[in-house]
Amino acid sequence: MAYLTASVVLLGVLGLLNLTLTFGVVRRLRERPADATGGEMTVPALVAGPGALIGTFSAVDTEGSVVDQDVLDDGSLVLFMSPGCPACEDLLPLVAERAGEYGRDRVLAVVTRDEEKEALLGDYLKRLSPVARVVVTEFGDEVTRAFAVKGMPAYVEVGADGRVADSGRTLPRRTDRAGAAG
Repeated sequence: MAYLTASVVLLGVLGLLNLTLTFGVVRRLRERPADATGGEMTVPALVAGPGALIGTFSAVDTEGSVVDQDVLDDGSLVLFMSPGCPACEDLLPLVAERAGEYGRDRVLAVVTRDEEKEALLGDYLKRLSPVARVVVTEFGDEVTRAFAVKGMPAYVEVGADGRVADSGRTLPRRTDRAGAAG
């Protein structure tokens, strides 16, 4: 019986020691500054950031018109999408809706061609053509290089003097942007 009592007391003491050490570790982790642990996980920039100068490019849209950096004025929107990209597939309906808020002449949709996903290209053209001028191109060509595109989906809102006003992955509503600016 003495061994049983000693075992129970020993297990109880070990449990309390474990609990005390766990609370100490949790307290230290909470006191630690966020930047010491890397802070919140951030997604690397997929396109040129605000203030970056847009490079020179020239391409032909699906209607046969030449598109270059000179057709992009203050407030224009440039979208980058890729058929077969799961995130692009998920965002395509939302992007098509929100691009419509800008007006077709102020939106350039750059859709990259992937031979393995060529069958999906038609859906992108069908959804984006009513709300944007569409350029079908290869990833890494002069259009994607001009905007420093590293991944998709991405958007760039053009500002004054051919610079990036805003960029990111998920296109915000134009009314949200106007409200934030005012």
